[in-house]
Amino acid sequence: MKKILFVPISIFFLVACNQKPVEETIVQDEIPQEAELIASIEQAHKTESYYKKELIQFDLNLVFGGKKRFDGTIKMTPSGGLVKMTDSSKTLIWDGKTSFSSDSSYKSARFGLLTWSYFFAAPYKLSDPGTNMEYLGGKKLNELSFETGKLTFGENVGDSPDDWYIVYKEKELSLLAAMAYIVTASSSVEEAEEDPHAITYEAYTEVGGIPFATQWNFWTWNEQGELNKLLGSATISNIKFIKNSLDEFKIPS
Repeated sequence: MKKILFVPISIFFLVACNQKPVEETIVQDEIPQEAELIASIEQAHKTESYYKKELIQFDLNLVFGGKKRFDGTIKMTPSGGLVKMTDSSKTLIWDGKTSFSSDSSYKSARFGLLTWSYFFAAPYKLSDPGTNMEYLGGKKLNELSFETGKLTFGENVGDSPDDWYIVYKEKELSLLAAMAYIVTASSSVEEAEEDPHAITYEAYTEVGGIPFATQWNFWTWNEQGELNKLLGSATISNIKFIKNSLDEFKIPS
């Protein structure tokens, strides 16, 4: 049975903290703040349980820029190392090295396969090898306060190592509330930073005890934390865990 967790971005929570003994406080101070940020998000999202799953399947209905970008089913390994997207007209596959589209006229297979699976798995990718987290402290997003950090990547790490993400952690439950980001897939860093976006994660639901956001909203974003224009939205539904079938991710010869 699914348990709905309503975590709207429009709510700001105040959490009272009990004072700890001096000895425990000293140990706590030795933990880097960026490590605490990552650990709290991973714990809230039940990362250990998530990575025990073989495959995750869900339906994605995505509208961006007023146009339907995708309306179909995604299957992926927890890390996003293997991804398959199917809709009424095409099949897209990422086998870990190469992207494939059954529709030769569709030119965005690689971008779609890597982007939407990454946004889905984002809470579980913060401590991947080659990632770096810089703790930014408390910051506002549409006048609401969140704990934040900036995620960057080492050289030649991932498909777009020049991308960066600013992670916003919801304060009461420590769930991932939003990420500001740039996309450098087809532009320079300087060009991408002139048009940064943000994704907000909303309407969390639990599947097998693991929380997933079932509503994504995409916005314009600036360094003042203003979300001024809604660019797109996505609905995630029918999330389920299934058995692995690696043959599904083989690219046709």
